[in-house]
Amino acid sequence: MQNYNTVPSRNLIRAEREMLKHAEPIKVLSTFGKQIEQPKNATDTVVFRRALPIDANAYNAPSSIDPSQYLLQEGVTPSARTIQYQDVTAVLQQYGVLMKLSSKTESIYEDDVPSDMNQLVGEHMGSLEELINYGICKGGTSVVYANGSSRSGVNSAITLGRLRQCARQLALGHATQVTSKLAAGASFGTSSVLPSYLVFIHTDLIADVRNLPGFVPVVEYASGSTVHDREVGACEDFRFISSPYFRPFLQAGGAVGNTILSNGGNGGGNADVYPILIIGQDAYGQVALKGMGAADVTYLPAKTKNHANPMGQFGYVGAQFWKTAVRLNESWMVRLEVGASAL
Repeated sequence: MQNYNTVPSRNLIRAEREMLKHAEPIKVLSTFGKQIEQPKNATDTVVFRRALPIDANAYNAPSSIDPSQYLLQEGVTPSARTIQYQDVTAVLQQYGVLMKLSSKTESIYEDDVPSDMNQLVGEHMGSLEELINYGICKGGTSVVYANGSSRSGVNSAITLGRLRQCARQLALGHATQVTSKLAAGASFGTSSVLPSYLVFIHTDLIADVRNLPGFVPVVEYASGSTVHDREVGACEDFRFISSPYFRPFLQAGGAVGNTILSNGGNGGGNADVYPILIIGQDAYGQVALKGMGAADVTYLPAKTKNHANPMGQFGYVGAQFWKTAVRLNESWMVRLEVGASAL
């Protein structure tokens, strides 16, 4: 509980009243993907169903068609085909955070503690939302390695050749480039962006991305043409967006010297492996309970008396939401696993 003495008061010193800046949530994956609302009182499970194309290949795309199989013979009825469906299931989960403060803190402390708690709780929920999306998306089944055939062998940085391999894989699955993102505000809705494959990278990889042949930084874009304010730049069909939330698998790769990061440093050992997410349009979705797309923040003042708080000695600031993410089409996203160059 936040007591009066939890953080020393500044009443005995000259204090600047404006609070110092603090780290705010970074919402990147939460800005894209298909936006879906589950009606209230309609269970916690959402089932998405698609009809598979006729003659679908391993990527569930219609590229295994043989025209000779569709030739009609005079007077002969062709063989009838059946339809096949694929279901994708998502289960809503409830997330929440709660902070507690005393009536003395609320009434006497010089900072507006309830207001600061309210802001921090809301922002923390934004960070949770981003990490929920990241946890689902990085678990995709389509993966390419910077080198080798498994994560345990990865010990080299990103290359244009591997990016092109990912683009080829997306094209085989008939993935389309991303053309929309979540519009600003609490309500679900979208706004248009320039077509491209979006590449989500950890901030440790920015230097390697800038070294790619043909890379164009955002400062050379036409005005207003970025897809996100954390966009780093573009290369061919790819636009790179960074976030410190896209954490690596520490020391999960192959042996390295001092040129690739290992355990966050360059002292040698096994390489840290960074998942890069490359997505097409509607590769994943975000599911929220209808009317609960934003965090529901609650403030119960300490002076509010009830059976649990008969003297009005403590209060709460908290927030909760219902949320999940789901990979809608495994063939429309690729995870590229790479190392990060030591600087």
